[in-house]
Amino acid sequence: MPSPAKPFGTVVSANGVNLRRYPSTDSAILGSLSHGTEIGLHSKVHAQIIDGNGIWYLLRDEDAWVAARNVDNTGEVPLSKDTESGPPQG
Repeated sequence: MPSPAKPFGTVVSANGVNLRRYPSTDSAILGSLSHGTEIGLHSKVHAQIIDGNGIWYLLRDEDAWVAARNVDNTGEVPLSKDTESGPPQG
């Protein structure tokens, strides 16, 4: 399967990563992604710090967040000004 359009991320955590409703571990878990999964990234925010990394990514195709600590990104991920806004609809 080809890589998603840039920017995208690859899950690097051996345990995978949880998809969260908001950029915080206190937020509801919507699902999870396994190690090596590639995902399209919509934007990033500065939020809860995980192991020294305070960046969280909003997925491009799903209204869910992942901690950047567990994802290597490829391409420039724009900074989101509003954590309440989801991926573009359409």
